[in-house]
Amino acid sequence: MPKTLLASLATALLLTACSAGPSANKAEDAMLVFVKANGSDDARLTKFAIGKCEKGDGGYNCPVQARVLAMNGRFDEDFNGVFTFAEVDGNYRVVGVVSRTL
Repeated sequence: MPKTLLASLATALLLTACSAGPSANKAEDAMLVFVKANGSDDARLTKFAIGKCEKGDGGYNCPVQARVLAMNGRFDEDFNGVFTFAEVDGNYRVVGVVSRTL
């Protein structure tokens, strides 16, 4: 019985982890790729926080608070919103914008 219980708990933990969306590190990497593709190649995130993600059509909708520094320091703004993250070829990518504020 203990082995069955342990296996059940391990399975439940894995399923919970799989349904939660990207980790903070993976989401930050995806957001940086997104910001660079839609702005400046020298962009970097000086602050990043991700809230609780919810499963949606095509990925996970996640609230994000970030600070973007780009264009040799001429752009230094908060970049907040709800973004859709999906796993593409083994990496998370931002595949949609639900809402965004600068």
